[in-house]
Amino acid sequence: MEQVKHRIHIGEAELVRADADFDYTLDAQFVPIKNPDGSWKFLNTSLCEEPYFHKFIGAAENIYQKSELYEMDNNGYLDLWPAGVWIMSAYKFEDGLMAGFCHREMISRTDPNFGNCFFMGLAVSRDNGESWKYLGDVCSNVLNGGSFMANMGGCPLLVRDGFFYIYFNDADAQGVYRVSGARMRIDETHDALLAEKLPTVKKYTGNGMWETDAMKGTGANVLPQTGFRPDTHAKGVYCKALDRYLLTAQTNGEGKLLLFLSPDCEHFDEWLVVDDVGEENLFMQPYSFFMSVDGDCSDDMNVVGKEFYIYYPRKGLEHGRGYGYDHDDLYRRRVIID
Repeated sequence: MEQVKHRIHIGEAELVRADADFDYTLDAQFVPIKNPDGSWKFLNTSLCEEPYFHKFIGAAENIYQKSELYEMDNNGYLDLWPAGVWIMSAYKFEDGLMAGFCHREMISRTDPNFGNCFFMGLAVSRDNGESWKYLGDVCSNVLNGGSFMANMGGCPLLVRDGFFYIYFNDADAQGVYRVSGARMRIDETHDALLAEKLPTVKKYTGNGMWETDAMKGTGANVLPQTGFRPDTHAKGVYCKALDRYLLTAQTNGEGKLLLFLSPDCEHFDEWLVVDDVGEENLFMQPYSFFMSVDGDCSDDMNVVGKEFYIYYPRKGLEHGRGYGYDHDDLYRRRVIID
């Protein structure tokens, strides 16, 4: 397969919004959805403080023109802080129905018997993303319920050849970490969401097979060795100009935001560094997302053309130099494909 990463030109980091200008803590990536009038809404969930479900009306160059809220119906699933549902990616079907790809967690910092549980799940919207109903969990990991917080990440989405592909942090029973994926048929997912049910979802087994139980098994690794431990609180997109599927991943305390390329949503052999703050600066870059600059994109921003932004925060870690998780400086870099 031809190497294409040399065609990717990444611009300088541009500060979009300083921490002092945020009135809440970034706790998920922004989810862009096009409105009927041509503007964009950007959904952003933060269960760090109320209100939880933020919505901004804006555009590629300014995603903060108007601040509102969106609605999330947890449908009986636990919503006791710090548990809840975060929408991380969305897909718009031709008939207007929308699928929301979610992160759900149940954790307790005070009750050791509660357990630490993380899931990927599905929500449905019938009003172009203004309101959502969570339908249930479709993917989990084998360390759920124990003392170790095996956070599955942010459910980046890729769409290819009749399947939805989602990616997450996974682990086996011994705690060996990897980034894996799961997939579900698009047509089955549409019909299931319409009936407010769940589709069949299988984790990546390896060697082209997707047969592992997504709720009970451990998926095979999909990312190459980079020397860093990637984390999937990030996003995916198909780039038409490259004919490649792009997946971002951050490296927590190692201070890097990585971009992986794949021809088939299974093999991510090419990769490059988008942002590097250095390990000594104690920042991480979770919650990245893509936003088209040239307008050549899908209405759910799962497809982009030859010019787009990668937005991401430089977020403080829980330790060192006075920076904590609630510190957010939002940056972006302009990407041009030649």
